[in-house]
Amino acid sequence: MSNGPLVFITGATGHIGFAILVLLLKKGYRVRVSSRKLATAQKLNDLPSVKPYADQVSFVETPDAFADAAYDDAVKDVDYIVHVASPLPDDSQTDPDFDVEQTYIAPAIQGNLGLLKAAQRSPTVKRVVITSSVAILAKKEGRDTVGPDDLAPVPEVKDIPKHPLAAYAASKILANAAAEDFVKTHKKLHFDVVHILPGYVQGRNEPVTSSRQLVDRPSSNQTMIKFLLGHKDDTPRPNDVVLLDDVAAVHVAAMEGPDIKTGERFIAAYPLPVSWVDVERVVKRLFPRQVERGILPLGGECPDWALHFDPSKTTQRLGVEFHGIEDMVKSLVGQYVELVEKERRTGTQSTAA
Repeated sequence: MSNGPLVFITGATGHIGFAILVLLLKKGYRVRVSSRKLATAQKLNDLPSVKPYADQVSFVETPDAFADAAYDDAVKDVDYIVHVASPLPDDSQTDPDFDVEQTYIAPAIQGNLGLLKAAQRSPTVKRVVITSSVAILAKKEGRDTVGPDDLAPVPEVKDIPKHPLAAYAASKILANAAAEDFVKTHKKLHFDVVHILPGYVQGRNEPVTSSRQLVDRPSSNQTMIKFLLGHKDDTPRPNDVVLLDDVAAVHVAAMEGPDIKTGERFIAAYPLPVSWVDVERVVKRLFPRQVERGILPLGGECPDWALHFDPSKTTQRLGVEFHGIEDMVKSLVGQYVELVEKERRTGTQSTAA
């Protein structure tokens, strides 16, 4: 069993959280995983990337993150906290009058504040790393790129459009503001608070076990897969993309960094926006047989939308170099192809196309 420092992580059953969990385990950390349902989290032990490190993982159930002191026991004796869990935009949202505050805003804010309060009551915590988003940033007049300190205005909840992407972005802005207010109010914290701002994350999602899940499960992976399956989408999707592995690397580097100060933000995004048309060109070159066989029918439409985020501070301070679109396609599309081909061989499920 590893004697490494103990890290508490939320959201480890999700896309980004799982990648961070695996990287932490590989680096020798002990990890305590939080989940609303213990049985769901414990299934992670059966996955290939976690199984060799099962003795380094423990689990704690947090059924109600809104409860007072919900995380107090969970963070007892931990050295670091990595908070990833937060509501994701879900395009399958069918209720046009869904409650923006209850669905997105309140959980995001309470997640940040609940863990910061718990960390305040746990003397062993050295640093809290919060997964935010580039959605909290906005382009400033006269600038071609957007940096980690170019914060977007904080919206009024009543003015937030009832659209999943808009509600998600607002939840991240408001949650970031709440965390910053907490730090300003409690000036003598014994731990650092650092924010990671991922772009549109693309990459293999090991907990996903079917091609249909890659299409249907709310995730930034959906856009690339649906585009390559020929789906037509008139909603602009972010193409300031980033490889999942790089996002995990930024989180862990920010957790470990000796000279990181409270309030610092680090962008995790490839330095240049990537057109969805460019993605199709790469797929044709890397997966010609699967295109020919119709596994990847192509022909999709998706308007590009980018702000051109500048991750140079992340590379300079944390040493993380960002991989390009080829690596993202190999990772994500490679998994989709593997799943479809396995399903066709075994007859377990038809292609998600």
